[in-house]
Amino acid sequence: MQILKNRAFSIIEILIVIVIVVVFVVIAYPQITNYLTDREVKTEVNKLIVYIEEKKSEVQSNKYPIIAIRWAIKNGKNEVWHMTQEEFTAQMKVPAPGWTYRNQSGTGQKSYLNHYKMAPGSLDSSDTSNWVRQSTGLYEWSDDVWHWMNGNMVISKDALINPGANHFTVLDQNGAQQDVAFMVCSKSNTSNHYGGSGSGPKCNSSSKADYRYVLQMDRSLNVNTFKYNIKNDKWILQK
Repeated sequence: MQILKNRAFSIIEILIVIVIVVVFVVIAYPQITNYLTDREVKTEVNKLIVYIEEKKSEVQSNKYPIIAIRWAIKNGKNEVWHMTQEEFTAQMKVPAPGWTYRNQSGTGQKSYLNHYKMAPGSLDSSDTSNWVRQSTGLYEWSDDVWHWMNGNMVISKDALINPGANHFTVLDQNGAQQDVAFMVCSKSNTSNHYGGSGSGPKCNSSSKADYRYVLQMDRSLNVNTFKYNIKNDKWILQK
């Protein structure tokens, strides 16, 4: 009789364990999965911020007078361009060499870079400024994320040149529009904006997908991040 009682008790224990496991799978496991997916994207965003700060330090320490980061991906990496000190000095000189403003009136004999305080969109084909493409110090994107857009981010000492980094807008938690630079999305629930890879909505500002962050660079080169809140369809400033 005692043996039967022990067996019955053991069966009850097993059933309790099974119930606990089922509850965990149904309730806790999805939450853990959500947390891990979000952490993958957040980790990438934090790495990007560190990378941008490193480039800012290179400019502030006079390693380069100006750096332009292009977020297009080639072989899993971005593009980075800089000007030599000699080129930048020529660009800032007044009067500047005629070719830097195409010998046209309206700039006060300043180069286009100096007059408009904006870098050209196509750094490799500019006919008014010379840029050097770097082969080292490139950012390597994680295999866990997509990004959008392929814009430039210009870093100059004391933000003399407009960073020109922000290319689209999102709505923040206060209902205000925020100009932002680019978006980072999880590959787990979005597809590549630039191709057919992945599943789910495309990684862009029209999507309503979760696990998305955007980076913003203001005129003074300060970097902010916003995280998408799928419940209220707003972007929350991250501290």
